[in-house]
Amino acid sequence: MRKFSVLLGVLMLVGLFPAASPAQNSSNTDRLYSRVEQLARSFPGKVGVFARDIESGAEVAYNADEQFPMASSYKVPILVTVYRQAEAGRFSMDDRVQITEADRRLGSGLLMHMRPGLNPTIYDLALLMITVSDNEATDLLLRKVGAENVTATMRQLGIKDIRVDRQTKDIIHDWLVAFDPKYAQGNIKEGADNEIEPTITREKTETADRAFTDDPRDHASPRAMTELLTKIVKSQAASEASCHDILEIMQRQILAERIPRYLEGVKIASKTGTIGYTTNDVGILFAGKHHIALTVYTLKENSSVTTDEAGERIGRIARVIYDYFEDMNGSN
Repeated sequence: MRKFSVLLGVLMLVGLFPAASPAQNSSNTDRLYSRVEQLARSFPGKVGVFARDIESGAEVAYNADEQFPMASSYKVPILVTVYRQAEAGRFSMDDRVQITEADRRLGSGLLMHMRPGLNPTIYDLALLMITVSDNEATDLLLRKVGAENVTATMRQLGIKDIRVDRQTKDIIHDWLVAFDPKYAQGNIKEGADNEIEPTITREKTETADRAFTDDPRDHASPRAMTELLTKIVKSQAASEASCHDILEIMQRQILAERIPRYLEGVKIASKTGTIGYTTNDVGILFAGKHHIALTVYTLKENSSVTTDEAGERIGRIARVIYDYFEDMNGSN
């Protein structure tokens, strides 16, 4: 039986599976599209991919405009918004935030295991949010910038298909209510997995997972997320200094079982996302003088498909894309 902490994973949502739609690709990437399509269609579930060689402009797309739950990949637009608000003078990245017992969160991260009284900087919280996908740090930052302002920032950047609506505590609460309505009453505290785990059944889990996917909140398309990654690399998402910091933070992300899985030795700045049926990874691959912005979103067909299977498929897709663009660009 999967433990509650694994079910909640790094953060978010779930999956239903419409048929893959053909994507338009330039003729010089048709061969790449065929390989990506083969890997995506043979996965037991739904896959969305959008990759762009930023310097050449070459792209490959598969289900790129479909909406997927972002899971913890939504922490990338949050990070961009934090830096933009700091630039606007609303706060400093060096400002400190007092953490209390009430700030504890379920799911991924380290702060939930630390004793109250910490006083980290905004930068410290941003680092924890990305590198260890810390939910407590995420909610402290979202409380600072406002979820609605994250979505508004995406619109200001010309990105329409990314929306951020909830703190992680609300996402987890909504999943639990779909899992069992009794959790509608009050907050679920740390250690609640001891209460929840004995009640876990496949039927309840899949009901909750499908309900999460049907909920349009905190969703994005692969194309939209790759557009955000492109703007970070081009220093268009925020100032040049801020975008440099954002990439450095993303390079310190410790989970390497998805995009980096078959790319040993390649410098990568990325962010994963996981809950229920959802297994995601988004990032920048540094290929010589080129940057490949890549989003791979997956939704498992059912709970028989493991997170590792989904992660392995993401890794294979990333390897195919990296090799293609590296060959296309030579040693440039």
